[in-house]
Amino acid sequence: MIFHLNLLHLVLVLSAMAAVYFALRENRGRVMRHRRLFSLPLLAMVVALILLLFQLAAHQPAWTFAVPFGLGLAGGALRGATMKLEVDQNWHLVRPTGRRALFWVSLALPIAIGLEIAGTLAGAPGTPLRLAGAHVAILCTGLLVGRALVLAVRLWRAPHVDLRR
Repeated sequence: MIFHLNLLHLVLVLSAMAAVYFALRENRGRVMRHRRLFSLPLLAMVVALILLLFQLAAHQPAWTFAVPFGLGLAGGALRGATMKLEVDQNWHLVRPTGRRALFWVSLALPIAIGLEIAGTLAGAPGTPLRLAGAHVAILCTGLLVGRALVLAVRLWRAPHVDLRR
């Protein structure tokens, strides 16, 4: 441990960088495979679970994290239900819209990790920073997971559009 940081903080930073990369890749509006849509929520879940475990180890009540996750799920489900989507059912390809909301949500993950690291470096006075960072990360994870769940249903039921030209 260096300055009260451990290897999980390094995993958090690397996961946040990968999440921003995946969001940028999806934001281009190019054709991609179905499974690539679900890599960003998976990384966000890793970040949220690590931050949740940090907070549970600090004896924070677990129920306080259900509210931001539930709000995020509802917002993400709404976004997933209203976004424009073209699906090639034969080749399992999808072209999502190139909206910037996904990028801003994924950009909030490194900010949440920055709050966690700053709170860890500050010691006992940094506990509110760490708690705020965990809440922000869990809210963002809820947004991404809710969007992914609704997209999974929409991909299954979407009409065919020929994207392999």
